[in-house]
Amino acid sequence: MSVRAARCILVLGAGGTLGQLLCELLREELPDAEIIGASRSAGLTGGRAQRYLDINEPASYGAALAGVRLLIHAAGPYHHDPGPLVSACLNNGTHYIDLAEDLHFISKVKAAAAAVSGPRSVAVPGCSTVPALVELLSSTFPGGGGKRLEVYLSLGSRNPVSGGLLFGLLRPLGCPLGHGSDNGRRAFRQLRRYRHHDGVVRSYGRYPIPFDGAVGLARGAVPVEFYVGFDRHYINAILWLASYVMPHVSSPLLRRATCPAVAVARFARRLGTDEGHLLLSLCDAWGRPVRELEVIAKKEGLKIPAAPALWASKALLAGGNNLPPVPGLVDLMAADEAIEWLTRRGYQVERRQFSEPADVH
Repeated sequence: MSVRAARCILVLGAGGTLGQLLCELLREELPDAEIIGASRSAGLTGGRAQRYLDINEPASYGAALAGVRLLIHAAGPYHHDPGPLVSACLNNGTHYIDLAEDLHFISKVKAAAAAVSGPRSVAVPGCSTVPALVELLSSTFPGGGGKRLEVYLSLGSRNPVSGGLLFGLLRPLGCPLGHGSDNGRRAFRQLRRYRHHDGVVRSYGRYPIPFDGAVGLARGAVPVEFYVGFDRHYINAILWLASYVMPHVSSPLLRRATCPAVAVARFARRLGTDEGHLLLSLCDAWGRPVRELEVIAKKEGLKIPAAPALWASKALLAGGNNLPPVPGLVDLMAADEAIEWLTRRGYQVERRQFSEPADVH
């Protein structure tokens, strides 16, 4: 078997916004690997070969996975049953990675992987900004004095938009956030403003995060709250209004509605910026920051959610040993490696420790 064949990567959803960025990164950083796209349309796309693979047609899996060492599922939104595809990959000796940010979907991937007897490969779900990157970066916090982790993700509205990305953003709006202190609260029903360390003020709404209530630090674990927003407040106000409508909109209807909505969003891009922020703020019992880690993307912010899948691919192709059936990104690499990659790519990574708890809300 040639080295190139032994490092064959199949990217499901290679024609999508994140899929294209991911393929670009893979070809750049794994030049000796064969990168093949997969979709329901086999043949040539952009001058590159594509294999036929229909998520809803398990009979198509076998031929698509032939000779494939690693499959990356980048065909969101992740609102289908991943079990058959995960099982097919692991039984074939093919590593499985996805960019899902939905806890229910990730749980199904884990269950499917656990049901495979004697797998020769592993499944790594959630290889995107959340949960993978957040979990990896939060492992740098020692935990002392921290009682809660607040995660803020600000998106630049000039970034490319697609129907899948828009559907994935809108579907959770208005859904219940969980139990305990969040019992009765719904996603994006309240907006809050946050002043970042560089003086930039952004508005955010609470959003579901694919963690089982807590995130691990270097020592111990703490509850986590996730906030999402855009660089333009009017967009967040629209999402707030949509949070009262989305619970009454079926998924098929929402898919149809995203077509005209994409056209509007593409027009709105002209009014936006490229700048994005990812802030992890470890807070004390009074909600005051104790430690922070912030990633600032002045441009090419969408490469950040694609990066964890790249990192996981490199680690698995390098031959990770003694891995659990469903490793996290934190099992495959160190946080400092991710920070070094982000810095080398031109992103700002800032770490802060407050001798006196700071009140920046």
